[in-house]
Amino acid sequence: MTMPAANLAETIARLARAPLLHERTPLAQDVILSIRLCALAARDGSDPLPALALRLRHCEAAFAVHELVRAVTRHWPEPFGVGRACCQRLSPDEVTLARMVETGQRRNRAAFGAAIEGFVAAAAHEPLWEACTHAIVLMG
Repeated sequence: MTMPAANLAETIARLARAPLLHERTPLAQDVILSIRLCALAARDGSDPLPALALRLRHCEAAFAVHELVRAVTRHWPEPFGVGRACCQRLSPDEVTLARMVETGQRRNRAAFGAAIEGFVAAAAHEPLWEACTHAIVLMG
């Protein structure tokens, strides 16, 4: 069965367009922007926690997001790609992280695993789930 040319063109156009930050849930947006702050701090060799605490208005949430970032960098199969701080376009890694946050927010462990299955080692799913849901609880 072949796909009609119009559907094929639409599918290709959709795949070519990078997802936008504002299309994600507010919580996923906060995590993405926070991870970008951590990337800027890493580039500058500075501590990201003061900027995270200001952004999130909660010190414990800042620590939890920082721990999520550390878990991601520890378990991601390659360096995590982030967009510029002001960019609305999401990197493929940011899209995956947004899915993790959104499924974690719904407490859907199966969907969380499906979002990273085949990409992140199975042994890393549980530590990522724990770090993600801990950050979500403290941010909410």
